[in-house]
Parts: sequence; C-alpha cells; structure tokens
Amino acid sequence: MKTALISTDEPGHVPQPYLDAIRAGGMELVCRNCSTKEELIAIGADADILWMFGACEALTAEVLNDLPRCRAIFRSGSGVDALPWQRATELNIAICNTPESIAEAVAEHAVALLLALAKKIHLHDRAITSGGWLAAAEGPSYHLSGRTLGFIGYGRIARHVETMLAGFRLKTLHYDPFSAASIPLEELLQKADFISLHCPLSKETHHLLSETQFQQMKKHALLVNTSRGAVIKEVALIEALKNGEIAGAALDVTEIEPLPADSPLRKMTNVLITSHMAAFTDDFSKNFWTCSVNKLKQLQQGDFKSASLNLK
Repeated sequence: MKTALISTDEPGHVPQPYLDAIRAGGMELVCRNCSTKEELIAIGADADILWMFGACEALTAEVLNDLPRCRAIFRSGSGVDALPWQRATELNIAICNTPESIAEAVAEHAVALLLALAKKIHLHDRAITSGGWLAAAEGPSYHLSGRTLGFIGYGRIARHVETMLAGFRLKTLHYDPFSAASIPLEELLQKADFISLHCPLSKETHHLLSETQFQQMKKHALLVNTSRGAVIKEVALIEALKNGEIAGAALDVTEIEPLPADSPLRKMTNVLITSHMAAFTDDFSKNFWTCSVNKLKQLQQGDFKSASLNLK
C-alpha cells in the first residue's frame, strides 16, 4: 500500500523511529510539499492514502477526480474543516484524523481558560506586573462550584473537560446533534453559567453563536472557545462583551489568526486570549507521531470504515 505525504518535502520530517515503524509494515511512503494540482497528481495518482500534517491548498474537491486509487485522506491532528470531505464521501474516500492525540491537552487548556477567566487571573497579573494592585472591590471573581456548565459539541474533548471539572460539582448540559441526550441550543444558552465550545467548523456551525445567541445567554455567562474561531461571529461577540450581554470570553482561537493588532478583543478586560496553542504540551510530539503511526497501520490493514470520521 502506498501513502503520499503531501505536506512535507522529505521523509526526514517524520522522526526516524516512527518512520521505521511505518516502513516495517511494508508501507511505501513518498513525500512532496504539494502547492499545485499538478504536483499533487504527480505524487498521489497511484497512492492509496493521502497523508498531511496540516492544510494542503492543492487538495481540492476537483483534484480528487484525478486520484483514482485514493481510499483515504488522513490529517494528523483534529480539524478536518479544510478538507474536501463532501466530495470525498461521494467517492467513498475515508476522511481520517487523530483527535485522540490532542484531546487531553486541549481539554486541559479549556479548563485552564475557564478557571483563569472566572478567577480573573489575567487582570490580577496585569495589575501587579504593572506596579499596581487589584482590590476585590474592583470586581469579585466568579464562583464555579455547583453552577451549570454547557458544552456545545460533546465529543472526546468535551467529555475530558467534564471529567476534569468533576470536583466542582458542576451540573453539565450539552448541545450536540449526534447525541441522544442533547438539549436544544437555545435551552443550553439560557441555562448555562459557563459555556465551552467543542464543535467542528462546518457549514452548519459557522457563526453558530451570533447576535441572537448572545442575547439568549445569562448576563454573567462566561464563554470558552478552544474549537475554531469562526464558530463565533466575532463582531457580535465584541458587541455582546461591550454591552454586558455576557460577562467574559476566553479564546484560544479567533476568526482571523494571528489576531489583528487593531482587534478590540486585545484591549478588553473581560477577555483572555491565547494563540491557538491548546494542543501543544510537552507530550505533543510523542502523542502526535504515535497516533499517526497507529492510524496508518489501521488503514494499511484495510480498516477504512472504523478509521474514518462520520461526516454525513
């Protein structure tokens, strides 16, 4: 079975122990950093699997017609929103990823963002490092224990967050069209004190939270987003934060990245932002490559169905 790695120029970008593990199973691996349709067809026309570490602009819905042997598109990591998954599904090409490689790390970051925002850690740090002192009278922090946490998207990461926060005795709710226990989004927004986003970016979730949704939230609600920036309509979020429709937001992702220098979010005291780095812990490399090799082995064995995402 042949795998074409289309987002790097050479096998040397794969650490040697993992490269050895891939080849030990008899898999042929060829590499090319494809920036054009022609380059992708040249390397992938006879490949069974297309593998990438990140986005590959040359991989479009149209180019799939010229890849007759392709049975799977595999993106190491989590997000698949940039992949031509609709056309791939029509052609019976599996879309695969390795969300398990980053799930715990992203969940830890979501928990850290919620706690830091609720306890206003960022404001205390800014005040003290600038030579000042933030008194409690200038804004008490938020009590978490016993309150309600709502998840938008209830997959692997959200469930990790739920487990990690169990000691706070939070009542948890979730909205997820793929979950039998899901409640309506409007109900979740009205009931939750804290809301954590964990849904993929798709046509259905683009700007899922906009003006109407912010108006439905509690005025003391705190919002955490470690999914994709465009799940939130950012201009609506800015207005909701300015007008007191919600109390605060902690974001690891934004609609435009890096966040523009003139974005109002940078100066808001009720906003905490990190630079899309939730997955990058000291265990990232080990988890990334181990899960990637395991997925390739699964595909090599012909287990395309269970290795793929259900995107229908």
